[in-house]
Amino acid sequence: MPVAAIFLVIASGLILAVWNLLVKKAADPSVFFLGAIVSALAIYTPPFVIFVAPHLDAHSLEPFVATTLAGLIEGTYFILLTYTYRRGDLSLVYPVSRGSAPLFILAGGLFLLAEDVTLLGYVGIALIVAGISTVAWPGRGARVTAAAVLLSLLTGAAIAAHHICYKWAIGFVSPYAAIYMAWLVAAATLGVYCVVTRPLFAAARYVYRHFLLVAAVGVVAMGGFLCALVALNMTFVSYVGAARNVGMIFSVLFGARFLGEGGRWRRMGGAFAITAGVVFMAFA
Repeated sequence: MPVAAIFLVIASGLILAVWNLLVKKAADPSVFFLGAIVSALAIYTPPFVIFVAPHLDAHSLEPFVATTLAGLIEGTYFILLTYTYRRGDLSLVYPVSRGSAPLFILAGGLFLLAEDVTLLGYVGIALIVAGISTVAWPGRGARVTAAAVLLSLLTGAAIAAHHICYKWAIGFVSPYAAIYMAWLVAAATLGVYCVVTRPLFAAARYVYRHFLLVAAVGVVAMGGFLCALVALNMTFVSYVGAARNVGMIFSVLFGARFLGEGGRWRRMGGAFAITAGVVFMAFA
């Protein structure tokens, strides 16, 4: 992996852990992140219109189909993630969801593309499974429920799907176009969910009261995603996914330090095992 891609992905992983912490701490995670996405899109719209939109091929449907599908899946991922954060610890949900995503990608390759798994790949799988089991093991001060674990795994499946869709999308458009176009669809998807599941104007009132923090999280989050997409344009999706999972370690530290979550060292060991397993799978 190029050195520039490594730095971009590590920065993306840290940023990802930070905004996940802020979303987790929010009173209404779904509305908080919806406001963040809309704020980011508002800020990025002028540069997109001036510098990116003129270079799009308006006569081809493939870029729009790819980014729309990526946006729908990412919107579903946002819904699952924010819903799950209301039911589980940051240091549980983040590692399990991010760590399980490579397993779903591998399963797709095995059953849909008849790909082979090397010995190194099997070692990676074993480490990920052991790490997830360690993170999800109940312990003192750690909030663990079957629903939280299952929802985290479902979130991991959505992460795997939107990584694949983004890789497809940037085959047609630049990363800058892909993230903007997909986030428009993702914002609409999450917006419909928030409007349907909450009282009228409740989402708008919440965003108004927390506007500065919401806007800051949106800009930072989109910047983190953009770092990952630029790196994705430099190397293989499996490499980017592996390196970006360094954020799992940050999430356990943040959960213990800022949220008072228990099982720090056990979950830290599990996060390291998952990260190592993902790296093994990426280079298998």
